[in-house]
Amino acid sequence: MRIIAVSILLLLCIGLANASYIDLFKDGKITKDELANAIINYLLGKSDLSLDEIRDASYVYIYWNGTPKTIVDSANRTITVYRPIKRIVALDSDAVEALVILGAEDKIVGISKYTKEAKKQFPELSKLPSVGSCFDPDIEAIVNLNPDVVITYVRWPDPSKLEEKFKLLGLNITVIRLDFYKGRTMKEEIRKLGYLLDKEKNATKYIEWFEKIESIVKSRIPEKKVKVYTCGSSVLKAFGEGTGLYDLSIMAGGDNVLKGRKGYFEVDPEQIVLWSPDVILSWSYAGGYEKDCSGMAQQYLMIVETSGLENIPAIKNCRVYVISADLATAPSFPAALVEVAKILYPKEFKDVNPKKIFQEYVNDFLHIKFNVSKEGCFVYPKW
Repeated sequence: MRIIAVSILLLLCIGLANASYIDLFKDGKITKDELANAIINYLLGKSDLSLDEIRDASYVYIYWNGTPKTIVDSANRTITVYRPIKRIVALDSDAVEALVILGAEDKIVGISKYTKEAKKQFPELSKLPSVGSCFDPDIEAIVNLNPDVVITYVRWPDPSKLEEKFKLLGLNITVIRLDFYKGRTMKEEIRKLGYLLDKEKNATKYIEWFEKIESIVKSRIPEKKVKVYTCGSSVLKAFGEGTGLYDLSIMAGGDNVLKGRKGYFEVDPEQIVLWSPDVILSWSYAGGYEKDCSGMAQQYLMIVETSGLENIPAIKNCRVYVISADLATAPSFPAALVEVAKILYPKEFKDVNPKKIFQEYVNDFLHIKFNVSKEGCFVYPKW
């Protein structure tokens, strides 16, 4: 490399002490002299550094101004990266989707068992080795893939199943916890991961698209809000503050009856009657990029036929909707945002086509051949 020749000329009089890769950052930055010294040591056979480490140090010097990259992840932990990230294990499909958006899919070496099943959404990546899931990661499988980093959710898995096991094994594998299923934090998470991976341009493209859709929605939300209730596969499993579906309902202009209640929790039918929501949004693992709508249909029937709820406005007026996780709680969030806004305020959004926006996302960011109007099942019964 040109940097090697230049550095040799600059450093004829510099000492030749051996050092580890991290020692190059002992003053917080790789300097020209330190890099040249490391290169000379390597050429003279007196270095503990490998050729890959020399290359990475040169890259950091040239493209990162000699300094490591640092972010605070969504678990509020400081993550510092000293070398270009080349090998990634993604423990959830949302992280895989984010990496595709950033144009970093070539860095993925391991995926979850759920991504393995998502053949239509990830036709090539689904062929990669499985490492269990975010709920039950296979540590041996992860270690065998020799990743630089593992990306997973904030909530799953518990550190005792991941970071603590790496520590016990003496492994230097960085775990980055980013959710990629909450609209409230999506843009910042994409920005942070794009920065770590030197994919800032692609991150900016996605964020600008996100903000364009977000602006359209904000400009049309009426002053009088619709009361909405968000839940899981059972109407009695509430999705409160801090969940992806709650974020979606609020950003789409809903007045969520669960305000002030955090996380996932059980509720009594009598409480739902008291809340009297106008719309019920139910989140589902079923459907999505697969064409089968039967799981979502079954979930819908379970909700509308729940004893004691037949007289609440949402059920009386046929305003219950089951939304696939593949649309609602994923980087495709802006398309879901328009869909839910139109569900809540059909008059204000009558000229907006959520399917067109979702197709734009599939074409421009996932780069797959998939017709959202003819394939998949993303919203039931309205889609």
